[in-house]
Amino acid sequence: MIRATHLSVEVCVAKVITSDLMVQDQEVFEIVDFTTASEWERFIAAVEEAVHEWHLAGERRLPPLTKGQLATAKWSEKTVVVKFADFPFNMTHHSILNECADSPPDESEPSSEYENEEETERLPQALDDLMNRENDFPARAHCLVRWYGLREFVTLTPANPNHPILSPSKAKLLLSSLTIVANNTNCQVPLFVQVLRLSEKMYLGLGLGAGVRTDYNMVHMRYPSRQCTHLAGLLDVFRSKLQCTVTSPPVLVSVRFTYILSEWPHTLWTQQPPDFDATLTEVGFSDLGKLPFGALSDPVSELHLSATWPCVSEDILVDSDVYSDLDPGSAPLWTTRLITSSSPPCLLTEYLTEFLHVCRNKQSVTQILGPDFNPEAEEAVQFSSALDRLTEHRVPTISKMVSSVRPGQKITRQATNTPPGDSGPIPKDILILILNYLFPDAEGEEPTAPYPSTLNQVPEWEGGDGNAGEHPLKTLLCNMKSSGVDGLVWRLAIVMCHAIHSLGGLPAAAHLWHEVIMELRFRWDNAITIPGVSSGSPDLSSTLFHQKLQMLNCCIVRRRAREQSPKSGNDISEEDDEFYECEEEMDEDEKGNGSRHAWDKPEGRLKRCGQLRLFETNEPLYIPITQEPAPMTEDRLEEHADVLLRLGTDTVGSQLRARMMSASLLSDMESFKAANPGSVLEDFVRWYSPRDWIEEPSSDPNKPPQGSLSTRMQIPGNMWQEVWSSAKPVPARRQKRLFDDTREAEQVLHWLGSMGPGALCGHLQPTILHASLCRLAEEKLLYSLPAPSTLPQPLHCNSLAAILEMVAQRIVRLSRQPPDTNKYQEVVDQMAEVEGSIARAQSVRHKLLGDSTGSTVGGTSPLEDLVFRLLDSPEVTLEGGPRGPAAAVIRKLFQEAQRASMLVDDSPLDTTNSHDDRRSSVNSTHGGPASELGRPAGREYLLRTLVPAPTAYSRPVPHR
Repeated sequence: MIRATHLSVEVCVAKVITSDLMVQDQEVFEIVDFTTASEWERFIAAVEEAVHEWHLAGERRLPPLTKGQLATAKWSEKTVVVKFADFPFNMTHHSILNECADSPPDESEPSSEYENEEETERLPQALDDLMNRENDFPARAHCLVRWYGLREFVTLTPANPNHPILSPSKAKLLLSSLTIVANNTNCQVPLFVQVLRLSEKMYLGLGLGAGVRTDYNMVHMRYPSRQCTHLAGLLDVFRSKLQCTVTSPPVLVSVRFTYILSEWPHTLWTQQPPDFDATLTEVGFSDLGKLPFGALSDPVSELHLSATWPCVSEDILVDSDVYSDLDPGSAPLWTTRLITSSSPPCLLTEYLTEFLHVCRNKQSVTQILGPDFNPEAEEAVQFSSALDRLTEHRVPTISKMVSSVRPGQKITRQATNTPPGDSGPIPKDILILILNYLFPDAEGEEPTAPYPSTLNQVPEWEGGDGNAGEHPLKTLLCNMKSSGVDGLVWRLAIVMCHAIHSLGGLPAAAHLWHEVIMELRFRWDNAITIPGVSSGSPDLSSTLFHQKLQMLNCCIVRRRAREQSPKSGNDISEEDDEFYECEEEMDEDEKGNGSRHAWDKPEGRLKRCGQLRLFETNEPLYIPITQEPAPMTEDRLEEHADVLLRLGTDTVGSQLRARMMSASLLSDMESFKAANPGSVLEDFVRWYSPRDWIEEPSSDPNKPPQGSLSTRMQIPGNMWQEVWSSAKPVPARRQKRLFDDTREAEQVLHWLGSMGPGALCGHLQPTILHASLCRLAEEKLLYSLPAPSTLPQPLHCNSLAAILEMVAQRIVRLSRQPPDTNKYQEVVDQMAEVEGSIARAQSVRHKLLGDSTGSTVGGTSPLEDLVFRLLDSPEVTLEGGPRGPAAAVIRKLFQEAQRASMLVDDSPLDTTNSHDDRRSSVNSTHGGPASELGRPAGREYLLRTLVPAPTAYSRPVPHR
């Protein structure tokens, strides 16, 4: 492929040809309005309007380009759509961002009398850029920037790629239109029109300014002639195109040979998808509770090594059809770059993407697996009659694998004899192992994977020295609304990911969730607590799913306490009267308690309340045994608050609201009356709300206490007075339960059973992202890599670890908001970039460092530095050129690839015959001279000169 720019000074003359039409029939005539603009004129006007809008008219003076500026600078692209009749074009202005002109330049015409003769000889900015020697072969730039060294240009491209400009007449018409635009607007920025197929990158362009016309012409040859395969022939072609009177103009030459390494014989990519059969049968549970990580295929596809001879005289280099001394080992400059996959397929990303895909599914378990997998139907069949217990249901459930046990007995699972073909998507042996991992107490006293004693939001962290340290995401993970690390919800989320990815997708997830529901139902029926769930009332800082499991555990604990100790609430005073004698220091009033009537005896006493005594009887005041407050999850709290708000603010609504809120108060008053017969409201207030009792000092401790209720307690119609008057002396054990554990447990089980796998995964989203953050934080390379340019850059630190902190902050915010799968998808995409960056770094380290990849990350060795620069920069210059330590490693990679592909034999390279081999290789092929790196995949020759054109007395102009 040859791309050339040819310059000449030309004068454009527009010829108008007119002719008179003699119409023989004088009665027939036609009036043509020549003032109406044609489609071509409208097209030219639209292009001129865009040129003026971008402030491209007039002379432009910019500072000279610095070294490597074209490759490292940020580029700006502004696009408008212009139409030629019904054919749309994309007109795009490309320019370096920090040098884009914001204000219109001076468009005044030059004066006839010049103050300085040097002003008249100033060439357009584009011609200065053509001759710039500091930006040859930019690593990352537009193809026109690479070929012509331009910092600013305009392209005209068909808007529809399926309709390219294939006709030469159309191409010339468009080029003529751009010429008119450049003349009319005095635009010195080069204008290009793309022709042929867009993939061929074929452009024709021109530039006008300072009396010079620049033609940007290209020649694309599918099979180049022999003259165009070496430097000597290209110099002859270049001189023939100059058409100047100079016999042998001096030409500066820049040459680059590029070698491509795409085979890595000694570093085969060994990352494989997780094998569930091997994981569960051989490895055990170590990998089951861990999310996978890494790329499925090698994210590094190619390594490009470029040997460059920058800007030397044509006499120094010899490259002809019979001999070439362009050996890469003698090149003064070696550069290398990586060709990587923009989004390599990674395991963690696949897991999260498939998990979110299931979240969008609204089907129930029965709709997915059929009517046989109906928890309510199974429950009815199991408990409707004793006869049904003698028959075995067709569907294997975990409740059938577990023997009937009583509270306190060891739980054991037994294999079921399920007929072949009637089981669910997950094989029975794998299902039992998964359920044992989720409910390890069923394995016996020594479970394989027991739960930790305490559940924390932050996992244990091992520092670089091997000692325990502080987790880098500790502050963020503590604020996340998730569940404890390695708890039941945590394990369920991870196992659900495994089931979706490796065990059958949505049906496997539905089958697993069905079995978990059956297990939870079995545990409630047999009063067996659920392991891996935080104890106590529901934690409102955790996910709603975790709160529901905590509520179910509370119900199981209350039920077990109620069934195992039905008489635990017996009156303590009765036991004292029956088994103990009264002490001598007891008051006679207390001794007389035994003479009370049966209906007036105290019940449900817990202990004495200090030295307090009752007002009416002067007996000791006892603290009663009361019912514990009812625990509530966040959704029930919202429902309760919503009901209270709907009652309104009128009198009836206020009374109903007070009655609903006083249920616990009534229970406590009844318990207090039962424990303290003869008590009054003042006695209850002194114990229940001491701040509402105003006590008066008394000099005689034997007299009843003196004092009064607070002002709010004495208001007529006070709720406390009404509740006290309606309360009867009933001990807590005989009262109606404030917390109906049976009803609450059934509501929780119904809530769980009504969820399909999609709704379940929606509730598990914060937990699985929590686990994914912890998995990414385990990779030590994370803290040494730079942030990828495709993600928003943090202000305080440009590292990959800072990117992960930004992602974690967003996940924390999302965990406290209603589930939104679209927002979670954006977070997963950002985590995919982080995982891909780490996978690329692992691949490059493994290729360049080999077995030393296990050394300390972030070292200062040259190869370590090369790895990070390759990942951060589009192209890296090797220190020491072909004789540096990095070049030795890369040269070895090329040689091993050649041996593996049988391009060369295993014998060492014979230096005595190297010139003969090089000569024969040049004569035999157009692929370039062979070397220890193989044959170059690409050869680029850049020729420059400055000669007068088109005549000997013209001023010198650049040619490239």
